[in-house]
Amino acid sequence: MNRPTKDDLDKMDSDAIAFYEISCGVAPDNFDIIINCKSAKEIWDVLKNLYEGSEQAQDKKLTTALNDFNNFKAHAGESLEDSFKRFNLIVTKLSNAGTVRSNHETNLQFLNGLGKHWTTAKMIVQGDRKIHSLSLFKLYGEL
Repeated sequence: MNRPTKDDLDKMDSDAIAFYEISCGVAPDNFDIIINCKSAKEIWDVLKNLYEGSEQAQDKKLTTALNDFNNFKAHAGESLEDSFKRFNLIVTKLSNAGTVRSNHETNLQFLNGLGKHWTTAKMIVQGDRKIHSLSLFKLYGEL
């Protein structure tokens, strides 16, 4: 059997340090999940799957968020504030799923989803070209 090289020992030391650091950062109620892991990489993979979900779960989150974004409509009788909060939550879910929309696209989708009684406000914002540069929060403030 060959003796480990200096590079092999350095890798083992790095893994041991990473193993220790990751283990110390795990919440006590999740420690049982990683207790049998043999390497820092294994711990990382287990925690990533635990907190982010499998690739299939991530794809489902993204698909759901995209559908919610593309189909956003204010509910009948819903206040502007409630519509904004609901839409902002959808934008946050998109971002968490790894998809970020431009201010222009986000603002346009929000305005188009508000309904007919906001037509005048939509025309003013779109005509002023503010729709391209305003953040969603500033657009909401303009309304």
